[in-house]
Amino acid sequence: MRIGIADDHPVVRTALRHWLLEHSDLCIGGEAADGFEALELATRNTLDVLVLDLTMPGRDGFDIIGSLRSRAPGMAILVFSGHPEAQYARKLLEEGAHGYLHKSCDPDQLIVAIRRVASGRRYLSATLSQHFARELCEGALPLHQRLSKREFQILLLLAAGDKPAVIAKKLHLSARTVTLYRSRLVRKLELSTNSDLTYFALKHGLLD
Repeated sequence: MRIGIADDHPVVRTALRHWLLEHSDLCIGGEAADGFEALELATRNTLDVLVLDLTMPGRDGFDIIGSLRSRAPGMAILVFSGHPEAQYARKLLEEGAHGYLHKSCDPDQLIVAIRRVASGRRYLSATLSQHFARELCEGALPLHQRLSKREFQILLLLAAGDKPAVIAKKLHLSARTVTLYRSRLVRKLELSTNSDLTYFALKHGLLD
């Protein structure tokens, strides 16, 4: 299996490379250090699995997954992130990711996940499966899980303190569009200010 590694931290890429190459059925098809490189890596190479960090310079994981859904439909995407899986995984799986794994996982779990998604199946950790089952039993999703992909992206950036002009540049939108999304966000989340958005994100474990 040819595996692509996309992560902006050199030490993570190096560690992943060495660990994956210890398994005879895995080989490295290329590496990427930012979102643009990740798109190029996945579209110019025949990969079985892309191991993708969620937050990188250039393009974030949501946009990368959305783009690759049509540009590399035969490739599986395994998100490998330090963000809490209970808060992020659902949106990413809905967007087209095949699995989500937290960076605190056991190294052997990563190999299991790669092989699972390469075979065409989804991968959910035991913790994430239990979380989804609990949500199903309780019958109601948290407010932030009901947001669209773009609304969720803008929530995270506003909560982190980015201004609309900065967000517009990151997401390739107009500042006016970002402002409209912000208005929609505060209405849906029943909030008022950017400080409220930050508090909401912290309360729900959406910020590091």
